[in-house]
Amino acid sequence: MTFKLIVLAILFVISGGAAFSNYFKEHKFLSALATLVAIIASFYLIQDIYQDIKSEVISELKEESIGNIPKPVDDNVIKVPENRINKPIKDTSNIDFKTFAPGKVFQDRLQDGSLGPEMVVIPKGRFQMGDIQGGGDDSEKPVHWVDIDYQFFMGKYEVTFTEYDKFAEITGRKKPDDRGWGRGNRPVINVSWDDANAYTKWLSKQTGKQYRLPSEAEWEYAARAGTKTKYWWGNNIGENKANCNGCGSQWDGKQTAPVGSFQANQFGLYDTVGNVYEWCADGWHDNYKNAPTNGSIWKNTNKYKVLRGGSWYVSPNLVRSAFRNRNLIPVSLFGFRLVSVAARTF
Repeated sequence: MTFKLIVLAILFVISGGAAFSNYFKEHKFLSALATLVAIIASFYLIQDIYQDIKSEVISELKEESIGNIPKPVDDNVIKVPENRINKPIKDTSNIDFKTFAPGKVFQDRLQDGSLGPEMVVIPKGRFQMGDIQGGGDDSEKPVHWVDIDYQFFMGKYEVTFTEYDKFAEITGRKKPDDRGWGRGNRPVINVSWDDANAYTKWLSKQTGKQYRLPSEAEWEYAARAGTKTKYWWGNNIGENKANCNGCGSQWDGKQTAPVGSFQANQFGLYDTVGNVYEWCADGWHDNYKNAPTNGSIWKNTNKYKVLRGGSWYVSPNLVRSAFRNRNLIPVSLFGFRLVSVAARTF
């Protein structure tokens, strides 16, 4: 952003020079043209700088804020009865149940014989993606239909420290900091987009099945689970339904919660609202203009990568199913969830 500010300053100098230099006073047409070009270029550059600042404000914690995060509280995991995780889905006309075993969970076996992360079967379907309810960010528009014409599998939980630490130990990778909140079944944090991708490649090699990060469309489809509301349970954040700064849980604005501490959505996925932002495979785009409509990964050369779901640190408005974010660096807000599309027999 420093480079952009320097360019902006140069444009202002050019604009001022065009207005006051003796040469341009004698050539008024060239003066007007140079001023106009400088103003237009400045306008677009200011917009770009604004987007950078907005991303930093939303996504990055200041060091002083991080330093003031309270010490861990005692875990008090809310046990959700298994018969509650697969409630009937409202408006099921676009959900293909012929190939969907509701709540079907499986684990692939690693080379050492142990089991990998729990994965949930996600059905084919069609959904509206973006700011359906209105009042969201421009990046969530235009609202568009997406066809998920394939069954896939998504992590029942966000990847935990237990799962990531095993990968780190085997590959000799540095373990991420847990900020003193505990490891185990808490979602792994302080992982970059590259770290998350490295884990998926390792897991693919270990299991012989393809794992990856979800596309942004796959993520929102699974998080909505057949709903059109702000959150999968409705338009109001309620109390103790998720972990965010204002969600009414014991972890709000303090730290991550152990995975599975709240009720799952209609597809059987936990913590799609809050807890940690989840990396997606897509590069960042400022809006959905020309976005793919088939659930595929939307690639580009943008250095920023997409994050979805919100976190323990942000307000309820930023944990909506439609909310989008972007970043580069790993912080204690960021984790990830897995997707697999490899064929399996149940």
